[in-house]
Amino acid sequence: MAQDNTLTVSGKIVDSLKKTINNVSLIAKPQQNHHKVKYTISDSQGFFKLVLEKDVTYELNISHLGYETINKTVLFSDSKSDYNIELNAKNESLDEVVINYKYEPIKKSKDTITYNLKSFTNGNEFKMEDVLAKLPGIKVEDNVIKIQGKAVTKLLVEGKLFFDGSTKLAIENIPADVMDKIEIISDYKESELLRNLADNEDLALNVVLKEDKKNFAFGDIEVGIGLDEYYRIHPALFKYNPKSNFSFIGDINNFNNSSITFSDLSRLVGGSSNLFKRNNLSNNLMSFASSNNERYKSTTRFSALNVQKEFNDKFTVSGYAIYSNNDIVEKAISTREYLGNEPIIERRDDLGDTDKISAMFNFKLDYNPNTRQKWKYNINYLHNNSGFSKQSISSSENNNEFLTDIDGKGNSFSQNLEGYFRLNDKHTMGLAFQHNITNSNSTDHWLSNNIFLEEFLPLTEADDYQIRQGNKIRSEKFNFLLKDYWITNRYFHLFFNVGLNHKNSTIRNDISQILSDDEAIDFTEIGNNNLQRLSDFNAGLGIKTQLGKFEFILEAKPHYYNFKRALVESTDLFIEPKLDIDFKIEDDMSLEFNYDYTNRYLNDFSYLENLKLTGFNSVLQGNPNLTDVRSHNFSLYYSDYKNMDSYFIDATLDYSLNNPTENNIITQSGINRLNTPVILNLAEENLSLNTNYGLIFNKTSLEFDVYLEWFKNNQIINGEIDKINSFEYSLSSKWLLKLSKRTQLSLSYKYLGTQVLSDINSKSNENIISLDFDTRFFKNFIFKTDFSTSFVNDFNDDKQNYTLQNLYLGYSKPNAKLSYSLNFRNIFDNGVITRNRFANNLLLTNQVFTLPRTFLVELKYKF
Repeated sequence: MAQDNTLTVSGKIVDSLKKTINNVSLIAKPQQNHHKVKYTISDSQGFFKLVLEKDVTYELNISHLGYETINKTVLFSDSKSDYNIELNAKNESLDEVVINYKYEPIKKSKDTITYNLKSFTNGNEFKMEDVLAKLPGIKVEDNVIKIQGKAVTKLLVEGKLFFDGSTKLAIENIPADVMDKIEIISDYKESELLRNLADNEDLALNVVLKEDKKNFAFGDIEVGIGLDEYYRIHPALFKYNPKSNFSFIGDINNFNNSSITFSDLSRLVGGSSNLFKRNNLSNNLMSFASSNNERYKSTTRFSALNVQKEFNDKFTVSGYAIYSNNDIVEKAISTREYLGNEPIIERRDDLGDTDKISAMFNFKLDYNPNTRQKWKYNINYLHNNSGFSKQSISSSENNNEFLTDIDGKGNSFSQNLEGYFRLNDKHTMGLAFQHNITNSNSTDHWLSNNIFLEEFLPLTEADDYQIRQGNKIRSEKFNFLLKDYWITNRYFHLFFNVGLNHKNSTIRNDISQILSDDEAIDFTEIGNNNLQRLSDFNAGLGIKTQLGKFEFILEAKPHYYNFKRALVESTDLFIEPKLDIDFKIEDDMSLEFNYDYTNRYLNDFSYLENLKLTGFNSVLQGNPNLTDVRSHNFSLYYSDYKNMDSYFIDATLDYSLNNPTENNIITQSGINRLNTPVILNLAEENLSLNTNYGLIFNKTSLEFDVYLEWFKNNQIINGEIDKINSFEYSLSSKWLLKLSKRTQLSLSYKYLGTQVLSDINSKSNENIISLDFDTRFFKNFIFKTDFSTSFVNDFNDDKQNYTLQNLYLGYSKPNAKLSYSLNFRNIFDNGVITRNRFANNLLLTNQVFTLPRTFLVELKYKF
């Protein structure tokens, strides 16, 4: 637990002719117990750097093939930058060397699991995602990498962040043949100074490149053209060396490939912070990302550039730029059941067209004046323009046609400054500032042949009904945090913090009816022009102690809130307790318990004075008298990765009790609904269980997953309270079999279920059977296929079945620059996939129309 009092010894290694020698091994073995062995290798200029413990005696071993080995006892009290070493050449012949080495496919150290990739791959992999699919214990779902039941939060290449940790950009673009190892690093910290300061426990995945790629440019350019004018151009270029790296990714296609996901944006937007928790992102960031397989048509134009330069040991500059231009057409047919005393059934046909243009820029400075101090400054800018139009035909009691048209633009600027200092052997301090400004302007139009929302708006009779809403939002946030970590002794630590979080928001919306002669009737009495100001003055006191195999962290954070909105002002004192218990049963086997009691203020729109339209059949009525909601959260996590080369298991049990809780008073009139936010003193509960169990054999692995979730909440519909219990469950298994050196097969089964209990009992389920197969034949041909068939029972007990399959046939000679392939997608020409979900009082079965069968001839050139 204690932080070491370290110093740095550096210098140059030369031979008798004063020529520098690279790749010299330096091993410092401490003569006292309870200290770690230190190790380094001289770089291409002969320079080396060892980080040692102060006043510790080491046996220093310096060796290189063809030179005399040096063994000497050293003791340093201060850092030394001119510790130069001269090696003498050997004058003897080499004897026969016999190497006894046991190769380990999976290797574990204290906080790191290392996969040696050649044990799991067969050369048929193209990108990183193909490699990850073959590694036991690693799952990729919706471009989120999960290991040990936890999501990877940082993605590194050679120990450096890749696009600030973006997973989708990495897994779909890093070539498989440049990767040597995958390292999974628990509790990752980018600096040892953050070991105790940072609250976040990042799980990092580090890609270790092959030796011949560590100071080399690599990548590929793919070009494809197919029937019905389908095309693709995709360059992915990389250059890595110890002092700098460069990455460029581009993509132009019209067959439903997007290059970035919304989860990636949570890492990219606003830059990274080690001391602040991540804020929720604005929905306008979806201009960069959307689901690939739920598009009817799309054209994507995407480019991303990432650069990092280490000028010296103290100063590093990095940054990235991303541009995205997407044209997306979405088509769906849905059945919607609105729960209540008299359930309402609506059938809706939607056809939407979206044009989105976005650009993002990020620049970061990293300054390390010495081993006791680190500074980071980061700026981030985002700009986007979007246009959206949708035609909706709604059938319930009447048939209505609605046209929706939305145009908007927005921008966001943020800057972060953080510093970490080791004041002395006992104290480490962190300081952080964060500033963010967000602007958004949009105009909504809804047009229908029949009157709509007449229960909530004072509409004038007309032949056609058109409603316009102008929206303008400006938000500014400022955050400050000062934190001190104090090591009183080896088994007892204290930490303190003080902070301020402040937010100003201005929300304006104007609602009007547009008549046939373009005359506008303004509903000024129901619009909003609201200023909201929320200040959070907070502090914290915590203790961290160790008793045998148990580690305890107990923390209390008092918050003093001042909240102004509309004509209402309120203050509140809330104390946030937190308890973490970690029981280390054995190495790589642990049991963790976490508890906290938290509060949360609602979305800004919930505090509006008047109405805001959220769709052609939905209206929000704000409530400025609301305050915050609170939740007791319990979590129990067990993991056993002690014998990961043969089996592994992890399980998470979560329970939350929310009271008071956020809810909506729903006034339902046909398909039209008015949502009024309310805070209820009626407890809501959530219980979930997530387990993962795997078995690993010589040429196969078998994994099982179980996910169960129960949620109890309350709905107020037309003045009556209805208690709703919902259940979601998922059971899955995966069998990965290595049939031969060149052939692998993966079989999967997944069961998904949803059940909703209220006045009526509604349920849906889906069975999915999947197969992935790849093989190399006739030496240079590669064949790959992925197949899945789904059997769906929706909430109306209607049964559906659809099958998706893709085929790939490629030709590539070993070490050849050029390769050729035929790519078939959706070969059964399945046009519809089905999605079932439950939200608020709505049961939704959505049939989404997808891209038809496509065929591409592709050419790839490798660098």
